[in-house]
Amino acid sequence: MAGFIDEDAFTKKTLVLGIGNAWRGDDAVGLLAAQALRARKLPGVTVMEASIVDPSLIALWQGYERLVLIDAVVSGAAPGSVHCFDLSQRPLPTDLFSCSTHSFDLAAVIELARTLRQLPPQVWLFGVEAHELSSGQPVSAAVRMGLVHCIDRIVESLQI
Repeated sequence: MAGFIDEDAFTKKTLVLGIGNAWRGDDAVGLLAAQALRARKLPGVTVMEASIVDPSLIALWQGYERLVLIDAVVSGAAPGSVHCFDLSQRPLPTDLFSCSTHSFDLAAVIELARTLRQLPPQVWLFGVEAHELSSGQPVSAAVRMGLVHCIDRIVESLQI
């Protein structure tokens, strides 16, 4: 019956994927951002969390129009600084994850997906500058402040 099916209902709009390790201080920032964004119940947005970075993540984002990744980064900027990268056409700078606590390099997973033509049309990474990545440490105050700014920037970028 033409006209009764909402074609947009079959299109996955946006996947927000918070990445982190809840037991390693500031590395939990991606998980905390995902939890905060999930609580907002943003229309057209699916929110997931990942504690492991490996090629299996590629399957998670299949069929989405937009992918928003959130993770801790280490670039030498002030702790809590928020970085935003549009990865739709260019690679992620690999030096941001030199101190990653993940089992696999996020930049490598993204580039593998790009090579396999398995990236959504829009891909963004929001990185919050980490300071304390030691096991058993809480998220630092500076990163908690950066987290609030990061969430605001993501919501603004999604134009919701």
